[in-house]
Amino acid sequence: MKQILSLVVCVLLLVVCSSLVAPMFSEGSQVSAATVEDAQVNVNETRFLNMLNHNFVYNTDFDCVDTVVNNSSLALLDLRDSANEDFIVETYVKGFVKDMYGIEIADMSGINADYPQLPGYLYIIPRGYTTYNHTIVSVEQNDDGSYTVISDVTIGDHDVAAKKQKAVSLFVENSDSAFGYNMIYCNLITESTDI
Repeated sequence: MKQILSLVVCVLLLVVCSSLVAPMFSEGSQVSAATVEDAQVNVNETRFLNMLNHNFVYNTDFDCVDTVVNNSSLALLDLRDSANEDFIVETYVKGFVKDMYGIEIADMSGINADYPQLPGYLYIIPRGYTTYNHTIVSVEQNDDGSYTVISDVTIGDHDVAAKKQKAVSLFVENSDSAFGYNMIYCNLITESTDI
């Protein structure tokens, strides 16, 4: 009889202890899942900020492949040919444009055709250019899985004092991109109602 009573007490203790311990593990899992989700949000925000700060294509620039290519070369100036800094290897530009914007360029021979030519290279059109420095304000995932990013941007024109504006950008996931995403557009906002 004592053995049966001891067995019943042990089973009751086991049931009580397991009911107290189970919620702790469940809550721990929920915290862990939230932590993983927060980490993913931070990773995406860091990726988007990196892409924004390497972007020189804005508003209607996205409508013309020549403009996308020439503005992208500005992000790659540190890769210019050391023997002739007027040129950059065209595969660098093609790769950047594909990774950044999802635009694949098969033939670049027609781009800057009126300028000096060097086989396998893109001529960098000499010009002053504007710099852009973004700070992310918000990142929102859309129903289709894309992300809308609002950023504050400091615009440094080569001959005008820096000014601040907002930008709205759209990113879509692309596992083939070195960035993990493609930028579909990045529009500078003049009116807050445009956001």
